[in-house]
Amino acid sequence: MTGSFRVQLVNMGTRGAAFQAKLRCLHEYHVRLLSNQIPTPSGSDIANTIKYFSQTLLTVLKDVPCSPLEMIKDPSLDQSRMSSYPNLEYQNLYNALTMLLDVASSIQNGLNLFGKALLQCLGCILPFLDKDLIDNLPYLAASSISVLPPSLHQDIINYLCYYILPFTITRQSDDDQECHACQSVSAVIMLVFQYSNNPAHHCQLLESLMRLKHNVVKDLLCVIAYGTSASRASAAKLLFYYWPAFDPNLFDRKGLLCKFTNNLIPFVCQRESCPNAGNAEAVKVCYNHCISILYAVDSPPPLYLCIECANEIHRDHPDLSFGDILHPMQQVSMICENKNCRSSDKSAVSICFSSECASYNGNHPIRYCSQCHGNRHNSRRGIDHIVHRSLPPMMMMDAEMQTYMVEAVISLLREAKPLNLDFGRDSSSDSKGSAGNGTQDTLTLEDRQLLGRYGIWLLVGRCKPTADTPIEILGRLLSMLFHWFHITAYSYDGQAESTLEKLKLEHVCGWLKDVCDSHYKDFIDCLLPHPPEYSRVGGHWDTLASRTSHLKEGLQRLICLIPYEIINQQIWDTVMPHWMEAVTNDVPEKELPELKIVLSKILDPDMSPLGFDAKAMYNFVTIRFEKTTAKVQQQALHWLQNLTKLEILIPLTQLFAMFGDGVRIMKHGMQAEFHTDKIGKGSGSKIARDKELQPPRRSSISPVVEDDSGNTSAISDDEAPISRHTEFSTDAEHNLTCCILMLDILLKQMELQDIEQHSGIYTTVCDGVCRLLKCMVTAAKVGLGNHICSSKECGYCEASVMWHQLSTKLVQYLAPLDAVRPPDAPLPEIIDDEKPSRKSPPESEKESKTRDRDVSLSMAPLPIPLGPLDVNHPYH
Repeated sequence: MTGSFRVQLVNMGTRGAAFQAKLRCLHEYHVRLLSNQIPTPSGSDIANTIKYFSQTLLTVLKDVPCSPLEMIKDPSLDQSRMSSYPNLEYQNLYNALTMLLDVASSIQNGLNLFGKALLQCLGCILPFLDKDLIDNLPYLAASSISVLPPSLHQDIINYLCYYILPFTITRQSDDDQECHACQSVSAVIMLVFQYSNNPAHHCQLLESLMRLKHNVVKDLLCVIAYGTSASRASAAKLLFYYWPAFDPNLFDRKGLLCKFTNNLIPFVCQRESCPNAGNAEAVKVCYNHCISILYAVDSPPPLYLCIECANEIHRDHPDLSFGDILHPMQQVSMICENKNCRSSDKSAVSICFSSECASYNGNHPIRYCSQCHGNRHNSRRGIDHIVHRSLPPMMMMDAEMQTYMVEAVISLLREAKPLNLDFGRDSSSDSKGSAGNGTQDTLTLEDRQLLGRYGIWLLVGRCKPTADTPIEILGRLLSMLFHWFHITAYSYDGQAESTLEKLKLEHVCGWLKDVCDSHYKDFIDCLLPHPPEYSRVGGHWDTLASRTSHLKEGLQRLICLIPYEIINQQIWDTVMPHWMEAVTNDVPEKELPELKIVLSKILDPDMSPLGFDAKAMYNFVTIRFEKTTAKVQQQALHWLQNLTKLEILIPLTQLFAMFGDGVRIMKHGMQAEFHTDKIGKGSGSKIARDKELQPPRRSSISPVVEDDSGNTSAISDDEAPISRHTEFSTDAEHNLTCCILMLDILLKQMELQDIEQHSGIYTTVCDGVCRLLKCMVTAAKVGLGNHICSSKECGYCEASVMWHQLSTKLVQYLAPLDAVRPPDAPLPEIIDDEKPSRKSPPESEKESKTRDRDVSLSMAPLPIPLGPLDVNHPYH
């Protein structure tokens, strides 16, 4: 064994022992901070120990003959790279640094020194880590921004952009897929955007990522979709700031082109003996780790140099090659930046971050129009360039990015808030972990409104519905858009309101009409009170709401869509029966008044924003009395009964028309049943019988069936849905129920509309009431059926009594208090001697004549015929 080799072994053993001793020291610091033992270690004590590891790692790295920075980019060389280092506990050091970062908030003084030493050590340890730890390093470095003071935020960004990300996210996995470090980019972006309030930091990080990685827009959409409010706001702004406009007619991009990089601090030369130390911007980079350690003893490789230092080192080492550093974008151009562009349409569609293309633009990223982009990047050249193009349409995205896109739109639209919201409460919950770092979610109302507009631009510009659009995606977008209409209906005033209304009228309404044309059924489903599960997004669907609150908020959404002519007559007639049935089934009697205001806004002819008259407004009820079954009528009558309970006025002329149609179909049904019994005994030819018995054709309308809203976890189950069970089964019994409901509704509506009582029988109202009552008696056979009680407590008999009582009340309501013709004066008493000699008729005959006279007196003034029912009358 030679002497020099023996010395190396001794040195290695000594270095390993010292390494272990220092590691134990770090673990002791961690335990004392974790358990708050006094005296707690200061940041400077921990920093001094960490600096030992940094110097040790650089010393070890200097003796490595191969280039670790080149090898680290290729995962297949990991084993060769790790075998070139002495066997020290690199992984334990990484774990110790991670644990110290977890308790950094307990360091009472010297936190700045601790942070600087930690970041330096993370940069130095990178070449010594295996695959798994390399993948975790970007997230670990980014997470330090949540505990280190704001004065170190620029250092954190610099270490990420210049020492960690260029050697981690560029690694390729064995199957040529993105490595795990690359997949953590969205988390890195979210952390920096959340905890740093400086937009220049956001721009520096994003430009660095765009230089290193394709499809950064996917990571940005992920942050918008799932990030916090603060990170979502920055990500949305930078998405529209950097990426070329996908639809220049959708929004005025000039208003968005503000300077985000005004506070950008340039990355300066890292050479220790730089003549312009601290002032000269770094423009070159040297990846030779030996040269880096030689000229920058305390900095991890690579070495970033100004032009003077690079030229000086190149003179001493002419065989070295230096790379160019891409400068930040000075401005974001909307047109092509190629000086030789000859295209007629110079609108920028792509931005290239490769060194070759950037060299034509002063070493800044360059934007190209469509023609120049095709010339610079095709099958012959520019294949390896990192190019970022305009955001593609949603249906052209891959499945993962499509999901991010949909959720990003939903998250942005959800940011819109009404004026009376307490933003402080939301911000505290969104940034709960940032209180110690001084960062708060301080989004103003304008910021939140702008985020909502970003969501609309993405929705209208990139999520246009096609025949292939999945209904699950379309349902989520529609539901969230309806919620946005609701939130922004009364939220803003002045210029903000004008901007929003213009956006709705010019773009959103057209998008909704396209959806209605191409996916009518799915559009209708999203307007129902109990839409499909995938459409339950935003507003009351995001909270645990009672059934009444759920319906109230849903109806408010519907109101906010009405002024924009999104709800036409066909949609109205399709949707409203479901809402009325849901109100009937889901709302308890005591909670029904909570819906009075919202239903009055919709259905009151004077207050409703609908563009149709009262007849069209109640058409969805009217059609349920035209040639329909008694069950359909009974359902519609329950709706009218609920509206009457809420004191919503329904024109009496419409009620008479609806009820007349309903009773008429009862008449034909009873006639068909009567003739069937008669002809069953045999009379006439079969053809004649068929013609005689043919009743009016029934419509295809069926009773509305609403889904049980208890199937969703977003609705409280404190009260079960209301179910209306009826004990009647035959048509005659259902007809009787319908007649009772009609009279009850009519009587209450007359009271609500202040119809004058005892006005006499010559009024229009009395004419309608008399015709309706007569039609019920003659057509529906109310009280005249061949009913046989099956039990002592007969429900049908009780219902018949109720119908007669209601009829009596209606007659009493309209009948005059004083008789039309006063009764005859009493006959004078005649003395027996003066009585005529003729014989008086029997007493029974007297009573009969008197009764006939009374009847004739009482019925003579009635203005309606008493003959057979006129089938041509509009009520019959």
